[in-house]
Amino acid sequence: MQLGAIALDLSQFASEPVAMALVGTAPVATALVGAAAVGEAAAGAFEIALLWTRRATALGAVVNAVELLAVARLIHGERTWRDRTLVSEWGPVRSILSARMLPVLALVQLCAAAGLGLLPVSSTRSIPALGLSCAIVLCLTTLLSAARFRGTMNGGSDGMLFTVLGGLVVAQLDHAHLLVREAGLLYIAAQLTLSYLRAGVVKVRRRDWWTGEAMARFIELPAYGVPLWVPRHLPLLRVVGIGVMVFECLAPLAWLHPDAAMSYLLLALVFHVGTAVLFGLNRFLLAWTAAMPALWYAVQRA
Repeated sequence: MQLGAIALDLSQFASEPVAMALVGTAPVATALVGAAAVGEAAAGAFEIALLWTRRATALGAVVNAVELLAVARLIHGERTWRDRTLVSEWGPVRSILSARMLPVLALVQLCAAAGLGLLPVSSTRSIPALGLSCAIVLCLTTLLSAARFRGTMNGGSDGMLFTVLGGLVVAQLDHAHLLVREAGLLYIAAQLTLSYLRAGVVKVRRRDWWTGEAMARFIELPAYGVPLWVPRHLPLLRVVGIGVMVFECLAPLAWLHPDAAMSYLLLALVFHVGTAVLFGLNRFLLAWTAAMPALWYAVQRA
């Protein structure tokens, strides 16, 4: 009996450190499980943002390619942007940028854009590789198009689309660490924010944006073809101009909270739809929309 009691006491004594160790590791295990759950959630949000960035970018690139096909028919022979005037600037890619090759360049861009937009959500290695290849091809065709027309053919929209494509290339480096891939989307988000902020600061420093005269000039430009039903009253245009400046300058506030980001992105979408309807800036709508999922992810991640 004494030996049995001693053995029982010893076993209880020996189990105490084990129990204490288990109790001590419980918070650590809980923390690890929580970190894993957070990591999985972040990866899921990343894939969602990447998917919608692909699709929106693809739509913008498709429109670019279709417009390039239309423009290619107008620059043959002695018309605008004729080869013999610009060929000295093209260097080793002169054969690719000739008028007869522009439709080929546009078709390559169209195929790459379609491939990028139609990629499904998949965990297989082939899907990220295809997305990366399509993004790289679109980067190259955008650069070649810019070289052909001495700069971006559609100004800021082409520049923003190229920015998004560059971020997509990094975000689709499948073998890279998640932090590296995230950097691609964060870069897009930062550039989107800066594009609004910079435009707002430039407008704030100009008196004609405070008086409404800048809006009046934009409306009267024949190139935009603004409908006649759009009001031309200067007091109203002054309010609209100030509203645009406020909207653009408040872009950094979108980073403060996910709700703020969603509210700002919805307002931005309304703004770009409005400029597309009134001024025909459809490519601006597509290019800036392509960057919006990245900002949503950046704020969710924070």
